Amino acid sequence: MKVGIDIIEINRAKDDEKFLNKIAFEEEIEYINSFKCEEVKKQRIAALWCVKEAVFKCLGLGKGSKVTTKDVMLCHHENGKPYVKLFGIAKDTFDNLKLNEIEVSISHSVSFATAIAIAM
Repeated sequence: MKVGIDIIEINRAKDDEKFLNKIAFEEEIEYINSFKCEEVKKQRIAALWCVKEAVFKCLGLGKGSKVTTKDVMLCHHENGKPYVKLFGIAKDTFDNLKLNEIEVSISHSVSFATAIAIAM
């Protein structure tokens, strides 16, 4: 089993278009933009960052691994439960570690966002 966790202060999340295009897939941006409240959008951006970082940590992908935020896509089931799709280095590492699944959980408040990733 592998575990990764991340936390960020909401006010550190950038909500400009250039930043979002750099870290997020179009589907992730559409999800964030589906929320009309700017405060909620910022919470979702912070949560998006956290889940990607938690997955990187879970897979042992730190500095020097050349992994990018576009190697992990945050998705949601119809009931709202989050899950991730892996690409590139993240997918290769997941496969090389012979892992079967990765679960993620996200939480956020007015001040903080956090995410945890557990791979088995």
